[in-house]
Amino acid sequence: MSRDPDPAVIGSRVEDLDTPCLVLDLDKAERNLDAMARAFVGTHVSVRPHTKTHKSPRLALMQLQRGAIGVCCAKLGEAEVMAGSGITEILITTELAGPPKLRRLIGLARQTRVITVVDDAIAAEQISEAAVAAKLRVRCLVDLDIGTNRTGVAPGEPAIELALKVARMPGLDLVGLQGYEGHLQHVVEVDERRDQHGAAVSLLTQTAERLREMGLNTEIVSTAGTGTCNMAARHSAVTEVQPGSYVVMDTDYGRVHGIGFEHSLMVLSSVVSKRNNGVTVDAGFKALSIDSGPAVPKDLDAHYAPRGDEHGLVSFENGNPLAVGDRVSLIPSHCDTTINLHDQYYVTRGDRVVAIWPIATRGRLQ
Repeated sequence: MSRDPDPAVIGSRVEDLDTPCLVLDLDKAERNLDAMARAFVGTHVSVRPHTKTHKSPRLALMQLQRGAIGVCCAKLGEAEVMAGSGITEILITTELAGPPKLRRLIGLARQTRVITVVDDAIAAEQISEAAVAAKLRVRCLVDLDIGTNRTGVAPGEPAIELALKVARMPGLDLVGLQGYEGHLQHVVEVDERRDQHGAAVSLLTQTAERLREMGLNTEIVSTAGTGTCNMAARHSAVTEVQPGSYVVMDTDYGRVHGIGFEHSLMVLSSVVSKRNNGVTVDAGFKALSIDSGPAVPKDLDAHYAPRGDEHGLVSFENGNPLAVGDRVSLIPSHCDTTINLHDQYYVTRGDRVVAIWPIATRGRLQ
């Protein structure tokens, strides 16, 4: 059982928080939200941000207030929480299969405007049958594999064949295509990323143009993440982008040139032991994910390495300025998986805690 946060910390200094804890700098997060919204003003591309990163209905509502046309969710569980928080336009970006998922999808479709994706005719037929039984039509995108090699039907003829089948299914309403170029999000150099992005998204847009010529609905052509969304408006067929990490950022994205968002997220830790060339802090595997490498100490000429579930080592090459009890802020290497380790954000402005926000879709893996 998780312990409820102490509301008495609101108004206190950040450095007085118990540790380890996840801290969200609201000033920086709002600047990131504003920058993304401004980037698409006057273009033909809308923003449908992905909530799998921040996992917070509060942040999703802030995105909608800034002009987002809806949100994306990776899992049904995430979508159910977002719908329960009053969000009415949700794209589930991953394929759904099996009776338990279909029951829940239909339940979700009864309460909000949901869009699902398919890359397989049999799976699409099963969704259609469930929708017909419920006297519903579910909006649907055909999901294309444009290079990530994870899910999606091949572009061109295979995608067109599937789209034709979906368009004839009585429980589905074909509304377009999705093609996420996830393999390109962390290509460091701008020119290289732009060239690869252009080649990948052309597979999506050429398929969309073929479908349009055939009279099929392509009102939605959805693509791109934080690393590539600023390139999407070059493609006339693209209608929306799905950035997620831009709200908080991480060190993995921080290495990617030309993105321009601020690090608004950190894990606050405490020094619990002093070593010869460094200190041990109370943030290990349970507080910081390492799938994209180790976290980076903020404002310190030091390196962090996990030392087990509960501990991490912050090491210095030129003297150790820290003592037991000092605080160390660590910038996560991967925001999505680190956020999923925590129950709440401690929201700050300047050096003060102004709110505690639950990470409402944390652990919603189903």
